[in-house]
Amino acid sequence: MKKLLIIFFFLSADLFAQKHTLIVQIIGFENNNGKLYFQIQNAEKKTVFQSIEKISNKISRIEVKDLPTGKYAVRVYHDENDNKKMDKNFIGLPTEGWGMSNNVKANFGPPKFEDSIFELKANKEISIELN
Repeated sequence: MKKLLIIFFFLSADLFAQKHTLIVQIIGFENNNGKLYFQIQNAEKKTVFQSIEKISNKISRIEVKDLPTGKYAVRVYHDENDNKKMDKNFIGLPTEGWGMSNNVKANFGPPKFEDSIFELKANKEISIELN
């Protein structure tokens, strides 16, 4: 009986874990061409959600439901010419818009993943401005 109670406790904890909705608005598009590549990763850098989105009126808004309480980071890029990759110039700098949660900027190299992490413990809305 004791074993059954312990098993039930762990199963019910997972079943009743808090789930939240994250709304991400991406701004700063120069045009509506191409698509937006959208990705959410957990703090361990594992992808938990990804999608390819349309751009309308130079804005994209994504609603992701049922995310458990935790730490996450969002990464996006505007595939303006729809070639399914982020284009870069001859020295490796992106030539298409990109962004990360917390509006992390690149300083003398790629931004640090850790700087883009935020905590989700309730429904939340964030905004990302493309670089």
